[in-house]
Amino acid sequence: MKAIAFIAFTQAGCALAVDISQRLATLPEYAHASFSVAGPQRYAKEMDVDAYQDLSTWTAEHFAADDALVFVGASGIAVRAIAPHVQDKFTDPAVVSVDEEGRFAVPLLSGHVGGANDLARAIADVLGAQAAVSTATDVNGLFAVDEWAARHGLAIVERDVAKEISAALLEGRAVGYEIDFDIEDQPQGVAKGKGTADIGFVVSLDEAVQPFARTLHLVPRTATVGVGCRKGTDPAVLRRAVFDALAEARVSPHAVTTLASIDVKSDEPAIIQLAQGEDWNLAFYSADELASISGEFSHSDFVERTVGVGNVCERAACAQGGTLVTHKQSGDGVTVAIALTSPQASGEENIMGEGKLLVVGLGPGGADDMSGRARKAIQSCDLIVGYTVYIDLLKSEFPDKDVLTTPMRKEVERCRAALDQAAAGRSVAMVCSGDPGVYGMAGLIFELASEYPPVEIGIVPGISAANGGAAVLGAPLMHDFCVISLSDLLTPWETIDKRLAAAAEADFVISLYNPSSHKRPDYLQRACDILLQHKDPSTVCGTVRNIGREGEEAHVLTLGELRDTPVDMFTTVFVGNSQTMCIDGRMVTPRGYLQREDEP
Repeated sequence: MKAIAFIAFTQAGCALAVDISQRLATLPEYAHASFSVAGPQRYAKEMDVDAYQDLSTWTAEHFAADDALVFVGASGIAVRAIAPHVQDKFTDPAVVSVDEEGRFAVPLLSGHVGGANDLARAIADVLGAQAAVSTATDVNGLFAVDEWAARHGLAIVERDVAKEISAALLEGRAVGYEIDFDIEDQPQGVAKGKGTADIGFVVSLDEAVQPFARTLHLVPRTATVGVGCRKGTDPAVLRRAVFDALAEARVSPHAVTTLASIDVKSDEPAIIQLAQGEDWNLAFYSADELASISGEFSHSDFVERTVGVGNVCERAACAQGGTLVTHKQSGDGVTVAIALTSPQASGEENIMGEGKLLVVGLGPGGADDMSGRARKAIQSCDLIVGYTVYIDLLKSEFPDKDVLTTPMRKEVERCRAALDQAAAGRSVAMVCSGDPGVYGMAGLIFELASEYPPVEIGIVPGISAANGGAAVLGAPLMHDFCVISLSDLLTPWETIDKRLAAAAEADFVISLYNPSSHKRPDYLQRACDILLQHKDPSTVCGTVRNIGREGEEAHVLTLGELRDTPVDMFTTVFVGNSQTMCIDGRMVTPRGYLQREDEP
């Protein structure tokens, strides 16, 4: 379960929702989940939760986007809210209702496949409450094949047969199973092998396997299909080529998670239509990224001259760490290759690398400001760890990655969690906004690493807020500059005071991070008062809010005006030196090149 959204309607409900989410995050089965909590506008700041404006809008958004919804309040509110959106237990998210006193956790929707029963039990366990599970197999203590499949990330192919298996167990009839892979968590209450059972399930990549008269196929989702094609390829031709390759490899289309190609094909209608029609993820890679993938691949000089790398389909198929099972197949202007990662039927994590931890800078905001190296680093890892806000920025870029989030002020816990996972053998990307070595997690990771078994640590730089904001304003950092954070959570204000005074006296250009928050609304004003002791009120300054994100805005103003300008934590402030000027509305600090030309 990757994303769990809580909503509450009172102050007490908000407190309980936050408490539950924090407790669930400590459980191994939810360690990789991301949590969000929403409450009424009037409680949002006080309770440190997101504010929602309208329940129906919130429900529609999270029903479509998240894996589970938890309503803290009356069950009737939850039922009425989700009613317009309920479609199918195989696709609907889990929905759980918890009363405000935390006595009962009631799974309302998608108990097995969506995991609502397990989520309700987990909530009950952490609260010392009772889970009111009412599904028939659970009430009767019987094996639930859809729940077991969901727990192991297996695609359920024949949904009607899944229902028939539950009915057979309720009637006391024999149900068998066969599994192509090693699984420690064996199904209970069903018989291994065919025996006398005429109905059962098989865990296999091959849907042609039919061990029972009525067979349910549970398919590990482990395949990536790499493709290349001519511009304007008929969508039917591409689809036929891909499905023919899957059939020849005896790999079910249900095993496919991703359709991958080179970035110059990112707008190819045939590729987009195939992925959308089959509900597969799309992944596109640059020529440099494909060329960097290790392995033995076929090579075409013509393809290399055309797109910059000698093979597209095989390299794209292996970009997520898989092993080729189908090498390049060509025909009708289409190339196809298939790679598989290790099946996760046993519930174990797919380990790509041994004890690797990359601390990755995402840049100041949107995906456009993320470096190719950062994107490649995240793609190479199987777990992303970060602050909830930063993880939300990555969800559309890396929808299949496991994530582990912590809220603000939980930096030590976040870094320990990343080191724990890396020490256990996982390949982890710890993501930070801006650059990880500028008010990021790089230093803390190194400080804590000595407490853990040896872990390979790498730092992937990113565009800092200072660099990103400067580019929006013009060129304010062309001469000597410094960066000072106004947050006194970790640095005493007395120290910040001295640094501001010293930087101003030395006539540095100054970039101010964390200039204000609801708990310290006057810190920028206090900083300006210190700077004004050494700088002229007419000194050119600038502010940039939401750098690289939606709603980006920038202003050039004087230091005197800056003192009374409202800002927030999403704003980066720039204070010029004595030479900084405003040129056509842009903030520019001369380096001195023109003055040198004027010298005799």
